Amino acid sequence: MNKKKDTTINTIIGEDTVFTGNIQLNGNIIIYGQIIGDVSTGGTITLSTTAKIRGNLNGEDLNIGGAVDGNVSAKGKVILGEKALLKGDIKAAQIVIEDGARFEGSCFMNLNKV
Repeated sequence: MNKKKDTTINTIIGEDTVFTGNIQLNGNIIIYGQIIGDVSTGGTITLSTTAKIRGNLNGEDLNIGGAVDGNVSAKGKVILGEKALLKGDIKAAQIVIEDGARFEGSCFMNLNKV
């Protein structure tokens, strides 16, 4: 039996926001602004093309459209969009790197989920 993913957005960080510190939540988050710190959730992390993260990301799925300077880890899928810049390692069950994405680091794929 497949469990349907919750697509409800629980938290939004605005484009003009600069947040310093770690963020922990259970739901989904969309980030348009800048975060200096780690983001950890049991849900999905989505970064717009304007997002800038200096820290680690950990979630169920990660959709990266902006810049990340840190390691990323997902139980499911990590997607690097065409404008993404990732300087760090990826650990995920599935990794998608779109044309135009820039990635400097190592990949570790665990098909049994991480």
